[in-house]
Amino acid sequence: MKLTQRPALPFFTATGLVGLVGLVGIVGVAALQVACQSGATSPPAQAAPPPGYPPVYGPPQGYAPPPPGYPQQQPGYAQPAPAYGPAPTYAPAPAPTYAQPQAPAVPQAGPASYPLAMLVGPAAWQAEVRAVVRELVANLSADYQPRVATVPIVIDPNANDVNAYASCDNNNAPFVAATEGLLDAADAIAETKATDEIFGTHTYDAYANAVVPRLATQAGGSALLPAGLIAPQYWLDPRRVTRAHQIFDETVAFTFGHELSHHYLGHTGCAMGQANVFAQTLAQIGQVVTSGAPPMNQPNEAWADTYGCRNTLDTGLARSRSAYRWTEEGGLFLLDFFDRLMRASGASPLVSILLSHPAPQLRISLVQTTAATWRLQHP
Repeated sequence: MKLTQRPALPFFTATGLVGLVGLVGIVGVAALQVACQSGATSPPAQAAPPPGYPPVYGPPQGYAPPPPGYPQQQPGYAQPAPAYGPAPTYAPAPAPTYAQPQAPAVPQAGPASYPLAMLVGPAAWQAEVRAVVRELVANLSADYQPRVATVPIVIDPNANDVNAYASCDNNNAPFVAATEGLLDAADAIAETKATDEIFGTHTYDAYANAVVPRLATQAGGSALLPAGLIAPQYWLDPRRVTRAHQIFDETVAFTFGHELSHHYLGHTGCAMGQANVFAQTLAQIGQVVTSGAPPMNQPNEAWADTYGCRNTLDTGLARSRSAYRWTEEGGLFLLDFFDRLMRASGASPLVSILLSHPAPQLRISLVQTTAATWRLQHP
């Protein structure tokens, strides 16, 4: 069946969040929607994405609590055994000793993957996105890979929106799109997080404090890294450059792994190789239902986060021993950025049950739990 209108499955939208917060005082909590704006019905970048979300096919996924944190080192107390003579005597216990706090370990690249090149500008970011997506698709299962092997990646030139989405065009063909604003944010997060890890600075917090309030307004703004935020002497350090490249790839892998899963899990109904007409019809019905009731899309997003995380970790494990193995860390960094956007907009976490996406903190917990489970299965 040929479609002339098809809603999308987006990742997150800052501008949509701001507008909804403004409605709280007028029509109440029920009118709030902080979720993503949906994608265009065809790949051209200038089209604004319409809302709409499909149902999940399979049991809904709950949100597990985050895995336990790293154990804190406890002070050790030596307890010597008493010495017995004619009369009982006891050696005095030594004074307790405490481990000195240590700085967190800095992730290091493997010898053969170091150094990596600096990614500078939209052309380099877009080329890197497509290279990452090729690796993700190559490491999908034999069932899922054919459905997304030829899905095109479209870059929407909108620099004032931090978003990615999966959708179908007017010919019922799937595509995945990301805004220029999302790539701006991914680069800035990677550059600042790498700087902080290597040099112990706080440039990520400074970046978020500079751009999040602006993005959370109705007018929006750019997510580009402000000039001068990272000290000049740090920019060309090969450790920092390599680590920034790694974080950018991990962030992109989680984001596009999430969007690809919307296609191969059947949420859109138009993925290549998905010939089951009944399944496609169900997906189309689900899109209509969820476009009118956004909270019904939350299970879809939970599945997409889970499968996107697993795809990222599977791909990292399959990389050569000389290459850096991707983790879930980039996805967690991006979700933290979205959490800051939500809080800056004034939205209460209590309204998350009314949204098309779970609250970012719930998504962070889900990704952490998914990664911990994956590691138990891949010791």
